[in-house]
Amino acid sequence: MNRHALGIDVGTQGLKGVVIDDRGFVLWSHTSEYETIRPHSGWSEQEPMAWLKAFHDVLDHLSSTSFIKSLKAVGLTGQMHSLVISNDKGEVLRPAILWSDNRSSDYAQVLTERFGIHNLLQYTGNYPLANFSLLRLMWIRDHEPDLFQQIRHASVAKDWLRFMMTGQWGADVSDASGTYLFDVEKRTWATDLMTQLDIPLAWWGKSYESPIVIGELQMGPSEIRGLPVIAGCGDQSASAIGSRLEPGRDVGISIGTSGVIFWPLTSWLPPSHPSIHAFCHAFPNSWHWMGVTQSAAASLRWFRDILGGTLSFSALDTMAAAVKPGSEGISFLPFLQGERSPLMKAESAGQFSGLSSVHETGHLARAIMEGVAFSIRHVWDTINPNNELDPENVIVTGGGAQSSLWLQILADVLGRPIVGMKDPGAAVGAGLLALGTISLPKLGPRTGVNIEPSSNCDCYQNLYASYLNRVKQLTQAGWK
Repeated sequence: MNRHALGIDVGTQGLKGVVIDDRGFVLWSHTSEYETIRPHSGWSEQEPMAWLKAFHDVLDHLSSTSFIKSLKAVGLTGQMHSLVISNDKGEVLRPAILWSDNRSSDYAQVLTERFGIHNLLQYTGNYPLANFSLLRLMWIRDHEPDLFQQIRHASVAKDWLRFMMTGQWGADVSDASGTYLFDVEKRTWATDLMTQLDIPLAWWGKSYESPIVIGELQMGPSEIRGLPVIAGCGDQSASAIGSRLEPGRDVGISIGTSGVIFWPLTSWLPPSHPSIHAFCHAFPNSWHWMGVTQSAAASLRWFRDILGGTLSFSALDTMAAAVKPGSEGISFLPFLQGERSPLMKAESAGQFSGLSSVHETGHLARAIMEGVAFSIRHVWDTINPNNELDPENVIVTGGGAQSSLWLQILADVLGRPIVGMKDPGAAVGAGLLALGTISLPKLGPRTGVNIEPSSNCDCYQNLYASYLNRVKQLTQAGWK
């Protein structure tokens, strides 16, 4: 009998639905896009109802396929940290504040001054960062007090959508880790911290391990109503499952909207640096480190869009490939939305330097790829400063990993072999969790392209040193 699952990913650019089998092979997929609202510099918001509309669009397309009758479960994943607040009727009170939003950057210091870093680490296992959901709540309390008084439910993106799908509130341990209201080591809510901040536990609901079923689907075609819906997980954990990352052996790098290093752990270990997170993984009794850069493939998308959006990414890739390493003197800092790991500087700004009249589109495109690779290397060195950890495989996914040029640049910058993998997507990992397929050897084989460092490696080590010096200079100058 066919065992198929529907995996749903509430992404930053759009909502993706996939039908997978129990070996992780994608049988069908559809993506419905929505807009990001930017009312002020450094702000990023989305309308949760746009996520629900996109989910219905996915179901509408799915209903015309034969898979509508073979589904056994629904798995959910989505962008982490993005905060949704609702009233006692479950009605959304304001647009969701996204993971990339920097408005609450001052509140990390507020928490530190009130509690002290040692106590915060005891409560949550992590250092406070502006991107965590708690800091958005604190901003709303101070700047939108009328709305704050109406809050009865707080959730991240996929948990809000699950409520709309099932009528059940709750959070999984991986996404709850990113709220900064969760004791990650103990895998439970940090109730002492909640009490001191006067934030009710009831707002967030019960926490669940990711594969646990917490409701039944109550919308869509009759064939799928009543399907079990699991707690699900954050998008990075889901992507790690889809990419077959094995703790103790593999490390994942995503060149997606953001740049992410996902380092699975075989046991709990606290974060190695204030900008590195230690979160619960979607597997029970497992954790991971994670470092995040704000603008990875988003930098290239921004560049394409300001050129009018007429050039394809493939065309930009071809132009960049015709340019020598180092982009003939141009360098790029990919801090278009501030920076998270390792700088923790909302005020950091993107920039090109070294421009002259001889430079063309390809030079700038390659400089962006190189700058993003340098930022990822900076995170790698922050997680693993003395190279004491030596994973067997470095698996690279995301939209940027579809570029052989970008993969080669990254291998040269890291100075180590990598495997470029066609991105299975977070929705695949969510679907696998829904099927209970969390034993990696049972999955289909991992396929990818092996990339070895080239003769350009030495050149890129020198350019990386220059990148670090430039970042240091600007940081000391306060990014002015």
